[in-house]
Amino acid sequence: MKFYKKKIVIIIDGTNYLYRAYFTFKKFKNKNGQPTGAIYGMLLMLRKIFYEYQPKKIIIVFDHKKQTFRKKIYEKYKSNRVKIPEDLKNQIKKIIKIIKYMGITVLQIPGIEADDIIGTVAKNQSKIEKRILILTNDKDLTQLINSKIQILNHQNKIITKKEVIKKFGIKPKLIKYLLAIAGDQSDNIPGIPGIGIKTAQKILKKFKSLKEIYKNLKKLSLLNIRNAKNLHKIFKKNKKIAFMSYNLSKIQLKIEPSLLKKKFKLKKPIIKKILNQFKKNDFTSLIKSFKKKNWFNENIPK
Repeated sequence: MKFYKKKIVIIIDGTNYLYRAYFTFKKFKNKNGQPTGAIYGMLLMLRKIFYEYQPKKIIIVFDHKKQTFRKKIYEKYKSNRVKIPEDLKNQIKKIIKIIKYMGITVLQIPGIEADDIIGTVAKNQSKIEKRILILTNDKDLTQLINSKIQILNHQNKIITKKEVIKKFGIKPKLIKYLLAIAGDQSDNIPGIPGIGIKTAQKILKKFKSLKEIYKNLKKLSLLNIRNAKNLHKIFKKNKKIAFMSYNLSKIQLKIEPSLLKKKFKLKKPIIKKILNQFKKNDFTSLIKSFKKKNWFNENIPK
């Protein structure tokens, strides 16, 4: 009997899901008064993944506290983000320990943003695997979507190329240009002042990259867009901001060569250590569900 049956690779935006779990189960604490909600929420998510997908591989990616190259390009990048709460920070090492006991690969690389790790791994896995599913609610990652790579968001909806075109009016590969032109408030990417999403969409339907736009600045005035006659002046004036914003929004796909060699196959879980961690955190319901229907589809002692 093969340990994992379905040929699907799951890549999880760990930081994104950790925050979601934290705020959903914020009041959860063990008998010692230690916060456990983020750990519990992540485990519920992993249980669901094992039940529904029985994946061939799972990779969970977390951001590292060390400064990335984007911060060096633009000091205000993500400066609008709230500092990680102490009671969440104290749970990160604990959940990573449990995840590793489950045989799951955890990636957290100093100086490299989670999005770039996810992008690099997804691209390279798509060369050898049939289907990659990225679990995230981050719209930046929609630029990775293609025939093999899809996104599963927090609403449990699978985002395909068709969904991206329907929502944004452009193909996934153009999302990085959309964010560069219109900016992205969630990451504090400035974009070009005065240019919104709708205008950027219309421009990108005609010109498929920033380079193409800047080669055809005078033609912008011919587009059926409000205030089109001033677009070439706006773009010309803000060229540096546009390309800086592009470098902030574009997911890097050629980082950390060691990632290209990893196989990421699930290892056999260490059942005793998993159950021991559940017990330490007073996850009684998880212990019961684990013993009743093992998440990994193998027999364990009752």
